[in-house]
Amino acid sequence: MKKIQQIKPLSQVQLFVTKRPTLEAKVTSYFEHSRDVSAIIQYAVAIMVKNALVLSDYSYFLKDLIREIFLTAEPSDILRKNLSYFKPYFKSGEFDVIIKRLFKNKKDYLQCSEEARLISKYLHTEMAAPNEGSEYHYHLITVFKASNGKKHTWTLRDIHPAVAHEENCEQTRLLLKLLTTLTLFQQEDVRKFAEFVKFDYFKAANVSHYEEPQEEVPVPSEEPKEKVTIRVPHGFDPRTLSDTEAMVLIQAHMPEGKTFDDIDVLFVERPADPVAEKEPGSVVPPTITDFVQEQSTQAASQRPLEEESPVAIAEPPKYDKAAKRSSNNRPLSGRQLSALSLIEAWKGNGRKKSNQGRKKKNE
Repeated sequence: MKKIQQIKPLSQVQLFVTKRPTLEAKVTSYFEHSRDVSAIIQYAVAIMVKNALVLSDYSYFLKDLIREIFLTAEPSDILRKNLSYFKPYFKSGEFDVIIKRLFKNKKDYLQCSEEARLISKYLHTEMAAPNEGSEYHYHLITVFKASNGKKHTWTLRDIHPAVAHEENCEQTRLLLKLLTTLTLFQQEDVRKFAEFVKFDYFKAANVSHYEEPQEEVPVPSEEPKEKVTIRVPHGFDPRTLSDTEAMVLIQAHMPEGKTFDDIDVLFVERPADPVAEKEPGSVVPPTITDFVQEQSTQAASQRPLEEESPVAIAEPPKYDKAAKRSSNNRPLSGRQLSALSLIEAWKGNGRKKSNQGRKKKNE
């Protein structure tokens, strides 16, 4: 994040409109470039006045920098005049040390800060949060007279509703008069906040609203994915397949015109083969399915998996032409044969291990 650079003094708009994080960065940057203690202290006092009137939180504005200035800076009239406003920034022992630095004695401090201490209690008064969901918002419009006699208005928004009550008018008057003690915001040697004239609180509400109708852009509804069920032999774990093998197996069952993004694949395990439950010596005659799968395994092993050209299949035994041809007896495509070769390879490994186990048992 780019560091904020502030070389020139802050304007009235910058000070009273900028949000707190950015404002603190600007004031800190200006002090680093100018070392202007008087300006920094007066900026902080002005923000104290704002904090006492608005809903936003500006309490303890630049606390660390202000503490450093009062504890280490050369004593001056600006520090003496405004010390009372910053008393909450320090512990009691620290504040006594600062009084000794800036004043001859404690009595001298009390005499110089009598009026400031009266105003200070309004600078740090905590107000209860307003009720949630209020339809009204408040702003303050103040009239000041510049040092050349011309009047001008100053508007402060986001006012706390509790401050706007009539019983708090004296508090507002004292806070606004505090701004007239500052020498900020001069234009051609003319002080803008030289004299306080009057103020008004305004209660506003949004009474009507209109918005041009916007053309609604239809949101395309997402089509449900087609479910593809792949039946695999009993005990076969699809997770053992490599990515290439899995793609070949799924492509063999892919509906025409569909892609991998259009389908959800469900592997269903077949029931246990009843042959495995028979006597070891029993012989089961080969079926047409076994014959086709055996031929497809040999054909698939002699060509790459990606090849999709038809594979010659041995002529199956005679069957009844009148009977309806089932899907199990139809010739298989190249992709289906490749998929079957993967399953047959897995089944072959399983049979090999089973035979080895029987030999060891017979021995």
